[in-house]
Amino acid sequence: MITLKDIAEEAGVSIMTVSRVMNGNTTKVSEKTAVKIKEIAAKRGYVPNSSARALAAKSSRLIALLMLYHGEGNPLEDSYHAIFLGEITRYVQEKGYFLILRYVSDYKDVTYSLRSWNVEGAIFVGGFDSVMREILGANKIPLVFTDSYSPLNQITNVGIDDYKGGRLAAEYFIKKGHTSLAFISPEITQKNGVVEQRLRGFQEVLAAHGCPLKKELIFPLRDPVNDPSLALKLKPLLPKVTGLFVTADQIAFSLIEGFKKYDIRVPEDISVIGFDDFPLSRQITPPLTTIRQDIIEKAKSATSLLFQQLEDKDASPRQISLDVELVERASVKNLI
Repeated sequence: MITLKDIAEEAGVSIMTVSRVMNGNTTKVSEKTAVKIKEIAAKRGYVPNSSARALAAKSSRLIALLMLYHGEGNPLEDSYHAIFLGEITRYVQEKGYFLILRYVSDYKDVTYSLRSWNVEGAIFVGGFDSVMREILGANKIPLVFTDSYSPLNQITNVGIDDYKGGRLAAEYFIKKGHTSLAFISPEITQKNGVVEQRLRGFQEVLAAHGCPLKKELIFPLRDPVNDPSLALKLKPLLPKVTGLFVTADQIAFSLIEGFKKYDIRVPEDISVIGFDDFPLSRQITPPLTTIRQDIIEKAKSATSLLFQQLEDKDASPRQISLDVELVERASVKNLI
């Protein structure tokens, strides 16, 4: 069996350096060295001693939840991830299995994590589309992806109708008399992903009504939830822009609170539509008009599909797209 010492000798580094990288601690290791160590470990099928018990068992009864993470903030501070993880955990435990949550940053972390603990299946959260083919090729266990727009037809995926969500937001703004609008989102990190689908639906409705979304009014931001100056950055848009479509409630909450510091009132001065319909959407002032997705049903569907594959090794891949709806509250002003 391959050991840390073997990897260290091939990589030309110390055993301690290999141990740090294998345990996710790369603060004292260059990126080039860390990548080299992970490649050697993956190539030679390294499995840590800590997982020997799971490997020895005929059935580990372990399910992995892999969440894309690049070391910025705590992913579970986001209400979406917290709700989704909580529901997945509940459904997995009801089946008599155990859940392992693992943050991963690239393809090598995925394969290492799945092999390390001999998991029986995995659910993916985040934009894994660019490495989907590699993940499927290297891991022959049941895998369920969420919110994927990968063209690969051999994947099992649970998502929502993001395009429809964008359309619903635009249609509601138009219905209320808003024709000058802006689009606020996290960075668009992958082509044809969740955010791009919402943007496309939003754009197409506005264009059809003769008020196309201007390029300079599309704001894909690096960390909009934790940006204390976001409201100030958007203040110059007023009053020429009357409404904002914000692609996550979490961003909308931060933005509404930030506007209050500059005496910008929602919806009197600027209208806002969010996306998700978290519980807080009903409780903030003003209550947030938003596009509702059923996160609980998404978690239930993803877990159900995973266990169907565990019980039937010949089960065909399935793609589920859950519906969305607009929930009308008080954050959009009627201009008609």
